[in-house]
Amino acid sequence: MIKNYLKIAFRNLKKDKQFTFLNMMGLSAGLACTLLIYLWVHDELSYDKFFEHDNQVYQVMETRIGGGSQSLTDESSGLVSDLLKVQAPEDVEYAAAVAPADWWQKFTLTVGDKNIKATGQYVGKDYFNIFSFKMLQGERGKVLAAKNNIVISDELAKKLFNTVDNAIGKSIRFQHDKEFAVSGVFEKLPIHSSQQFDFVLSFDYLADVQGWVKTWSNGGPHNFVMLKKGTDVDAFNKKITNLVTKNSGDTTRRAFAMRFSENYLRNTFNHGARVGGRDEYIKLFSLIAIFILLIACINFMNLSTAKASGRMKEVGIKKVVGAARSQLIIQFLSESLLMAVFTMILAIIIAWLLLPQFNQLTGKEIKLNFDFQLIKILIGITLFTGLVSGSYPALYLSKFNPLAILKGKLNSSFAELVARKGLVVFQFTLSVMLIVAVLVVYRQIQFIQNTTPGYNKDNMIRFDSEGKLAGTEEVFAAELKKIPGVVNASFTQHNIVGRNFGTTGLSWDGKEANKDVYFEGFFGGYNFIETMAMKMATGRAFSKNYGTEGAKVILNETAVKAMHLQNPIGRIVKVLGGNFQVIGVVKDFHFESLHEVVRPSFILLAQGASPYFKMMIRIKGAQQKETIGQIQHLYESYNPGFPFTYSFLDQAYQKQYETEVRVSTLTKYFSFLAILISCLGLFGLVAFTAQKRQKEIGIRKVIGASVNSITIMLTQDFLKLVCIAVVIAFPLAWWGMNQWLQGFVYRINMGVGVFFIAGSSIIIITLLTVSFQAIKAAMTNPVKSLRSE
Repeated sequence: MIKNYLKIAFRNLKKDKQFTFLNMMGLSAGLACTLLIYLWVHDELSYDKFFEHDNQVYQVMETRIGGGSQSLTDESSGLVSDLLKVQAPEDVEYAAAVAPADWWQKFTLTVGDKNIKATGQYVGKDYFNIFSFKMLQGERGKVLAAKNNIVISDELAKKLFNTVDNAIGKSIRFQHDKEFAVSGVFEKLPIHSSQQFDFVLSFDYLADVQGWVKTWSNGGPHNFVMLKKGTDVDAFNKKITNLVTKNSGDTTRRAFAMRFSENYLRNTFNHGARVGGRDEYIKLFSLIAIFILLIACINFMNLSTAKASGRMKEVGIKKVVGAARSQLIIQFLSESLLMAVFTMILAIIIAWLLLPQFNQLTGKEIKLNFDFQLIKILIGITLFTGLVSGSYPALYLSKFNPLAILKGKLNSSFAELVARKGLVVFQFTLSVMLIVAVLVVYRQIQFIQNTTPGYNKDNMIRFDSEGKLAGTEEVFAAELKKIPGVVNASFTQHNIVGRNFGTTGLSWDGKEANKDVYFEGFFGGYNFIETMAMKMATGRAFSKNYGTEGAKVILNETAVKAMHLQNPIGRIVKVLGGNFQVIGVVKDFHFESLHEVVRPSFILLAQGASPYFKMMIRIKGAQQKETIGQIQHLYESYNPGFPFTYSFLDQAYQKQYETEVRVSTLTKYFSFLAILISCLGLFGLVAFTAQKRQKEIGIRKVIGASVNSITIMLTQDFLKLVCIAVVIAFPLAWWGMNQWLQGFVYRINMGVGVFFIAGSSIIIITLLTVSFQAIKAAMTNPVKSLRSE
């Protein structure tokens, strides 16, 4: 019997090739989209989940309160880890402080005549006990026992030694300054690790050369703990909440532990409250996948219903000869399941073909591996699609009275009309919401890209100050300015994009007692403000024309407001234990993304040598390649042995919004697909309506109705459905996009323009879709329609 059902199903699909093609096109597009989104979501959820003790690994975070706002950071004192092991041994198995890889650009490692740039970080002794990266050589608990140890990846070992074998004990020169002995080799980090580095050094070594990382008054290091099995995390957080405050005396800082593997997905904060991160986009695209799959199923239902009138007599005859309703339902469900199987095969092929472009859009390296989990998902989606999309046609076609069918006296019930039209309204409600989403996200991204951050980010290159360059930045900047393509040059310790270091250690006359303000700190050389094209609100920038400027400070406008200074120029401010005179107020500039408010900031003159200094060079837009080549030649002659690597500031600025830009692009494609599938369903419904009313249309034409009047008659019903969808979609879309925009401190106003464009677009699309079938029906020869009468 099953074989017979499948044979009949296959014949029916083959009989009406146009119907089968439209159904397969809509369903396969929806299934391919769903599959791609599943692969993306699965990839996102895989980050940092591979550690052996994933559910025990936590990162110590800090909430900082001050200046009327609250913020959250993953930075803390480098002393936290050591103290937790001593004060909470009943809870903490291992703890390690980390100076993360993103603090610096790349370091120079030397073996013989090889000088290689590599990404490194400083970590505590327990680091490899906490994070179970695969160790190829060395014992994970002992590889950082000495301060002169270095642990490298197998990939880096091949570059330095041409082999991974017997790397233990070999010497590597770091920054052409200090020798380190290889104590361990780890396998190249998995792509699904949010931590990416080529080597690690001892955090204790860093503390020897940069003592501030182990002081309570400074933040910067990250701290990780592996809690013992069974530890109550809530109780642990109560223990450590005042840990930093008790030791530093800073009342603005509160510590707590967050599960490390959650940080990748939930890493966007605003004033201490989560406002969305990758997890929000996972929910968004999961919802879009469900919507598109439902739209594709609805499309199938509508097209099947449109074809139903042609199979009425088939159903009637089968019922007359004894077919039960359950048998008819099974027959029609088998057709839809067979269609689902065909379309799933086609969808897999489409997804496989589109995967390279999809990876390019998402910045991933997703592969279509048919493991047991994916096979289960594919089978589940196929069954869901086949049963859901075939259920309504099966129930609809099998319920009719055979005598009424054969006499041609079938009339659509009210419930049937409501159900069919309700599906159309649902489809287009989702489509309108997606159009609004695309427009709002696009406008917000444009707003971000066109907003001036308070400095000129274009044509600015930066690179680390290292080797001979460290401590002679002013001299090197003067040499750079002699290059014809260089507009200006200076240096700073700040990344400019993102936070660098902050402190509440500022005081001034009139400061309210017990009310600390958190400041972001900058160090900049002479010409720093001019090179960055920042604007002064009042006062002046650092200048050699005024003698020594080491005891001077520049504030930003937000700092002046937070300090309640009426006439700031000339005021004395105590910064980091020293007295500094305010010589200028710079206009506010964004060193974080527009998700964050501009923080109170100060700028001190950069002096001496520091491993954190970066050269900032503004070049002319024309002949960039030639200018950079001259800068490289100067750098390599001035600083032999250090490979020249640089980055563009505007690229780093755009990287802050990388996720939003990708979401905007993906939403645009998914919205187009949803609208296309919806139009296929509408196309089928118009065909069904025209077929049902063909005799009415024939009579109207005989008594003088024009093609235009019949077209309008057929079109207006569907426009009403779309207008209902618009009315439903607009408030839902407004609410959803308003929630998304709350994640930006600086954002657009949606305005009525977005909704006008979305509404008019969907109406025009509807008219184009409906008019084709309506005009075709209106132009049909009435004799052909009335022949059976």
